[in-house]
Amino acid sequence: MSAQPERGELREQLRALIAEFGRQEHGEIADDTPLISSALLESITLLNVALWVEEHVDAAVDVTSFDLASEWETVARILDFVEKHRRHDDALPAS
Repeated sequence: MSAQPERGELREQLRALIAEFGRQEHGEIADDTPLISSALLESITLLNVALWVEEHVDAAVDVTSFDLASEWETVARILDFVEKHRRHDDALPAS
């Protein structure tokens, strides 16, 4: 069983992803930087963030099943979403 990344490591991965695919003129992204309402995350970047989230929660994410603009408005909110929805292998029943 591989250890899941800590929040700090996830934060750096997410910031790097947003920096790579997001609008470049924004500068450094803080935990509370508005991502969606500021249009920092455009559709392609948002798709890449969704794929990143799916990878870290180990499940498909239906982005139509929740208020994306609210749940994923900041890096901190996306990290909260991942922590809330990711599988915890130690919490699963033994097979």
